[in-house]
Amino acid sequence: MAGGRGSRLQMGEKGLVRLCDRPLIDYVITALEDAGVEQVVVTTPSTPYTANYCRVRGIDQVCTEGKGYVEDIIEAVNILNEIGPILIVCADIPGLTSDHVNYILSGYKTGGKPACSVWIPAHLFEKQGCITQFTQETSGIQAAPAGINILLGESIEQEQEEHCILIEDPALTYNVNTRSELKAAEEFFSHL
Repeated sequence: MAGGRGSRLQMGEKGLVRLCDRPLIDYVITALEDAGVEQVVVTTPSTPYTANYCRVRGIDQVCTEGKGYVEDIIEAVNILNEIGPILIVCADIPGLTSDHVNYILSGYKTGGKPACSVWIPAHLFEKQGCITQFTQETSGIQAAPAGINILLGESIEQEQEEHCILIEDPALTYNVNTRSELKAAEEFFSHL
């Protein structure tokens, strides 16, 4: 998902904002490629440079109307006519690795539910100095959504029962939305 305006960051198209000399979206693309996951990047009229970046890299993309995150997911799935499970990842999660992707896919397969959501313990956000807007109890602890989901395409316009996966990795707390979060991410990822 790479169609957001990046209005809080105010640095242009968020997916192309550079972190340690790489566009944010490149971290996600690399993780998915290394995990062998077929990719389609969802862009909007607000992200023409991101669409061009994908074209140059040979990555399929679909442009939705940009009505909102959920609306764009639904529109993209309908455009692509996907009916099976679809891994949905925000383009601003630089800590995602192929190991995470494989763990999530494995957890989804054994979870026995049509959908899956990924959660990070809330205490990790606090420890890393990251901000989360929402938490809920997941697996007995307060956790925040990671911005990674699996949804069943044939039921995309309906609420889907989901299996929750909890991942305790501080790298996944960096969902870059503000300049202060970008600075914190720079400090964290420059030491890896």
